[in-house]
Amino acid sequence: MKPLPIFLLLVSLTRGQMTCTPDPQHPSCACTLDDGTRIDLRSVGNQGGLPAFTVIDSSYQYTYNPCYSFTSGSCENVAVCQTDSGGTGRSVAVQAGVTYSSDGTNVVMNYGGGLGDRSAVVTLKCGTGGSTLSYDGEQTRLEYSFTLTSPCACPNQCGSGNGGGGSSGGSDPGVVGIVLLSLLFVGFVVYFIVGMIIMKVKFKRTGCDIIPNKQFWASLPFLLKDGVLFTVSPCITVYKQSKGYSKV
Repeated sequence: MKPLPIFLLLVSLTRGQMTCTPDPQHPSCACTLDDGTRIDLRSVGNQGGLPAFTVIDSSYQYTYNPCYSFTSGSCENVAVCQTDSGGTGRSVAVQAGVTYSSDGTNVVMNYGGGLGDRSAVVTLKCGTGGSTLSYDGEQTRLEYSFTLTSPCACPNQCGSGNGGGGSSGGSDPGVVGIVLLSLLFVGFVVYFIVGMIIMKVKFKRTGCDIIPNKQFWASLPFLLKDGVLFTVSPCITVYKQSKGYSKV
């Protein structure tokens, strides 16, 4: 065998050995690749009990929800459901017992536990934009293949792999606080700039008089002082009274 074909064969075998270890806390949602990066589908799945994706071929409708079980008609607590034209649903796969493999390029999720030994294979393809599901057919009898294309199929792009610290697809409270404070600051800046322009251009004010609602801002420190005194004065009164008691 020539050197180049041998090299290509070795590369192919190496790529095919890529593994993704299930997350101990979320085995049906996330896994860790050999290089330490993570794939996390928690933000892709629907937590409302309904499937996130629906695809239709010539004979059946398939519904799928990553990570979280759903119920649809006669399919109860499933990951994948197959529904025929008469509305009869059959469980194709459940969330429990998901295993991860590789096709040499992409991580593949292998689901089992369906009705009559049905199973599903979902290939995770890294993509941009929204998440989409395509049906690839019944590759072997009762094994149904799908491709989920999503940014969350890219390593370290979603969930805790993207610095989420284990969040279930939600926002970090610290980040939310920073965003709210930033919006508040920008709002104050815009308020004062626009207000001063109006006071100067429309009302021909000059100096400190261009500050919008000048009297309110001038009295604000005193209002804050009164509020603090009103809040702490009962505590001070109780403290003084307690000091006046004699020891028994």
